[in-house]
Amino acid sequence: MKKALMILILLLGIGGAAAGYYLFFMKTPEKPADAMSIEEPAPTEEMNAEPEPEKPVNTKFFVNEHKLPVRNERSESAYPVRYLYKGNQIIVLEQKDGWGRISRYFVYKEGGPEVAEWVSMQGLSETKPVITKEEKEEILTAYINKSDDLKLYKEKFLQVTGKLIDEKICSPEDFDELKGWVRSVKYKNRNVYFIYCGGLKVADKIYLDVNSGEIFYQ
Repeated sequence: MKKALMILILLLGIGGAAAGYYLFFMKTPEKPADAMSIEEPAPTEEMNAEPEPEKPVNTKFFVNEHKLPVRNERSESAYPVRYLYKGNQIIVLEQKDGWGRISRYFVYKEGGPEVAEWVSMQGLSETKPVITKEEKEEILTAYINKSDDLKLYKEKFLQVTGKLIDEKICSPEDFDELKGWVRSVKYKNRNVYFIYCGGLKVADKIYLDVNSGEIFYQ
């Protein structure tokens, strides 16, 4: 009996030792609530997205009107110093109040104000305009509408004017200067007309024989 009691005490001691070993060595201690780390929020698309680069300012434009005035002031009442024509490509250096500056600033006289050439942004387009055949004829007619004998030779004048402009021998400004072809008194026995291209010197004269279609110089 005594021996059995001793064995029972021994088994209880072994069981207690095993339980203590589990509690102190095997079981992971729980963290106290105030010691728990705060989890970082999961990154969102907005957080990961890189900032978008700034869109470059467009400076290249095309004239989108048949005849666009160039002025030295940002005002419709300012007198046009020259004109641009539909399809002309320009560089706008500055935009302000609906106007585009297309030249550097300059001073006409010492002590005077700085001025520059300006055009209305409403007359410009970022894409090159498409000019139809009908519209081209309308534009060319406006260039030569004061030609001598226009009713007789309008088709020939339109054809040659378009050719000279397309080949960059003449510009619309050249036809604006005289408002069309002028009858030459030098060739009395021929139906010859002339226009100045690139200047107003004799060497700048271009002649057209409307009967043969010949284009020649002085």
